[in-house]
Amino acid sequence: MVTHKDYQMPDDSLYMPVCVGTGLKTLSDKFQPDNKGENISEKNSTYCELTAIYWAWKNLNVDRMGVAHYRRHFTMFKGAKTVDKALTGEQFEELFQKNGKDSIFATPARRYVESIENHYIHSLKGYEDIHAKDIERLKKAIHEYDSSYDESAKKVLGGNSAHMLNMLISSKENFDTYCAWLFPVIDKVVALSADREDQRRYAGALSEFCLDIWAQRNSKKIVELALLETEKPTFFNRLLGYIKRKI
Repeated sequence: MVTHKDYQMPDDSLYMPVCVGTGLKTLSDKFQPDNKGENISEKNSTYCELTAIYWAWKNLNVDRMGVAHYRRHFTMFKGAKTVDKALTGEQFEELFQKNGKDSIFATPARRYVESIENHYIHSLKGYEDIHAKDIERLKKAIHEYDSSYDESAKKVLGGNSAHMLNMLISSKENFDTYCAWLFPVIDKVVALSADREDQRRYAGALSEFCLDIWAQRNSKKIVELALLETEKPTFFNRLLGYIKRKI
């Protein structure tokens, strides 16, 4: 459970809150900090929740691993809005015993008027050229690390839906395999982006496209769970935010 601030957490032993970024200043005694053990905590301003994912990858010895956020959770109840409806440990075990899938992802985000990559490129006025370079650098990093992922990258980025937010649940073996591919790719993106004017958060944002690219390339069988957002904006607020980013 990635968090940078104090927040109401699910009351279930399934969850381990891991504090990142600015949260380290005040929450290290309350939640697991991501700057202990093997870590990349110092990269949080660029890598976002990836610093918690990296910490979990390198420091936890468990059978299954999941990633959620302080205000975004997996849930069995479509339309749920409160943290008491977050996935429980009992439901978690039942899912893995019953469905026979490799991984569990959150409900995908859908773009109805543009592709996934075009949505990113045009998501913030004034950043179009920067975001276009981000996408090209991501494609280049994927190609240089393992060109067998090129076709999956093309399909995912050119498509109209993707499992975003860096949320997944899987066996630790799957989780480790994914991270072993993901972090060299993102590190390469950052190396290619030394001249990027704004160095904040872009690596974390680009990494959200990688989960589907990896899953598609490796023919992973997934099941989708509903997404619970405790601070989900209304449709009007989403539309207003979209308009503001465009003007």
